[in-house]
Amino acid sequence: MINLFRSTCLLAATFVSLHLAGIDVLASEYADLPVGAEDTLAEDIPETVEELDEAQLQEAFPARPAETHTVVEGHTGYRFLTIDNYGGRAAKYNYLHSGMIGGASYNRLGQDLKLSLDGTYLNDNDYFGDLNFDYAGDYRFHLRTESLFHNTTGENLFSNPFQIGRADVPGALADYIPHQNAPLTGFGVRTEQDTASLRYKIHDFPLHVNVGYWRMVKEGTGQIRFADIAFEGAENNFFAVARPINRETHEGKIGFDTHLGPIDIIYNFQIRQFTNSAGQLRDVYAGRSDILGVTVRNGGLQEHNEEPDSRYMVHTVKLHTSLAGGLVGAASYTYGKRDNLSRLNDTAGADRTSARLDNVAGDLVYTPVQELSLGLKYRRQEVDNNNPTTISNIFFIENPVSVRPSIGTEKDLILASVLYRPTSVVTIKGEYKGEFLHRDLTHFSEETLNWYLNENEETHKGTVSIIARPVRGLRMTARYGYTSIDHPSYGSSFARKHEGELTSSYIVSGKTGFTASYRNSREENDEIRRRIISSLSPLSYSLFPTLLAREKSTHNLTGSIWFKPSQKLTITANYGYLQYDTDQVVMFQISSDGNLAASDYKAVSHLYSLSSTYQFTEKADVSLTLQEVHSLSEFRPENKTFSGGSSTSGISELSHSKTFETSFSARGNYRVTKNLVCSLEYMLQDYYDKFNSTFDGTVHSVTAYVSAKW
Repeated sequence: MINLFRSTCLLAATFVSLHLAGIDVLASEYADLPVGAEDTLAEDIPETVEELDEAQLQEAFPARPAETHTVVEGHTGYRFLTIDNYGGRAAKYNYLHSGMIGGASYNRLGQDLKLSLDGTYLNDNDYFGDLNFDYAGDYRFHLRTESLFHNTTGENLFSNPFQIGRADVPGALADYIPHQNAPLTGFGVRTEQDTASLRYKIHDFPLHVNVGYWRMVKEGTGQIRFADIAFEGAENNFFAVARPINRETHEGKIGFDTHLGPIDIIYNFQIRQFTNSAGQLRDVYAGRSDILGVTVRNGGLQEHNEEPDSRYMVHTVKLHTSLAGGLVGAASYTYGKRDNLSRLNDTAGADRTSARLDNVAGDLVYTPVQELSLGLKYRRQEVDNNNPTTISNIFFIENPVSVRPSIGTEKDLILASVLYRPTSVVTIKGEYKGEFLHRDLTHFSEETLNWYLNENEETHKGTVSIIARPVRGLRMTARYGYTSIDHPSYGSSFARKHEGELTSSYIVSGKTGFTASYRNSREENDEIRRRIISSLSPLSYSLFPTLLAREKSTHNLTGSIWFKPSQKLTITANYGYLQYDTDQVVMFQISSDGNLAASDYKAVSHLYSLSSTYQFTEKADVSLTLQEVHSLSEFRPENKTFSGGSSTSGISELSHSKTFETSFSARGNYRVTKNLVCSLEYMLQDYYDKFNSTFDGTVHSVTAYVSAKW
């Protein structure tokens, strides 16, 4: 498929080049008139314009072609990389291999033909190409391909095997054994995206036909962790292994839009298909029994951790009035269906899972006067999930197995806004957002205990913003929002949230400027429910009688200042601060006594950067950039010992992380001629973890290249 796509790009580029050559030949026939030609034309012009017909006018005043602008650029060079220790964290999004680099661009702007071709190449895993073609607004063609490499890492399992008691045999111990079968480094994923779109306008008729194609491919390797454990049984195993990644997503679109007087009509059809070509994972699992020793699952080579194929098809119809005037309206309806295309062999029935989606939307904007604008939006989404009532597995003793009924949802969303401009320097905006969610819950045993969901949930959010420009060059914004939810869905959700933001920017006479912003939010939830084991034989659960609480706060401060001490020197400094705090009561045991401990999670990041550009002469300039990111995170439960001898001791040390990321770059340019520039660039990227040196490393890169422009 990628070869076909690239061949299409080459054919398109060839067609465009031949077309340009033809245009240049035709344009040469309309060279500027010689000196004195104006006098000759004047002799042929009658005394009265009324005597001229259309043909005579065209002969007397021949049309001249519009001026065409063309810009061509290109560069080529070599990038040298040197890596100390592991460089995947220091340069996360770099394919760490030396090699040739290059790039080119071609831009042509004419009266009818507009063409843009741009591309860069670092290596086979990191490149970019883009082609835009527009002829007289009737044909618009776009091709785009890009690839990015991401270095990923794995995690260590616990180091030493341990033993704890078994639920099926009182007094006996079960072994818990780690199997670290994959390294922590050496993983990476290449993500490639290809896009092609065509927009065709039927000449002199208000109708556009739109066709599009999109493709995403992910290839590489990563670490996967899975376990074969149970409270019943003598042996439990944990695995960390390498897993190949080969996923493809293809999406096609076709539709049209037309303007019919005061109403525009738009229709789109979209189909998307996901395929996992990496192969299904299979590993040997032990047979398992229940608490009474009765076998419920046989052992053997079993499938696990499937990434099922899927297909999604959607139809969309939109209507909207002309986007002008005091009253503007729009409406749309979308029908979609998503199918699970599972290819499991051990399990039958998973491929009968599907979901139907119905979306309705309506917008209305009314502007009675220049200073006031009113908006109202409505959205409704219905999701009908369809699962099979039973599935079967060749390793289960009892087949088929009942499946929990799926949950369907109905969501209504209302947004109302007011925009008021009392003066030319002040704007006030108020917005209300109401979200009303209904779930089709089927009540049966354990339903409430497993999901902690209510049938109905309401969310109300109000926001007020003020934008002011009190003096020339200064812009200030203040915003406050409050959100309340009557039944938060999960433990990490909030019941109440306050958030505020202050931003400002100021430019002084084009030589100095700054921007600054501060954001703060606070979330609270004191209605978190948890369950505990109330009985082992038979196994049953009950709600923990105490509601848990959670508070979260976020502080974000950013600032930037730039100034020009001289005409040749520009200096820019930036600072960013992010703090994240969560205070929550955590249940460390799902036992009948429900052991709790107050816990705090904190993450703090500081970002510093300084850059400067200096132009020595008209031919030579240099730029320097230094950036550092300091990050700290830790999970701190109170020091507490629970029944049975377990405690929170050592958890903080395991979760403590303190990292330093440094990057420095220097680039020099020398203009050999008006159209030729030689450049040399050096970059250093360093990653350091104070408490874990596994991923520490430094990457040095030196790039030398030559650029041309004409």
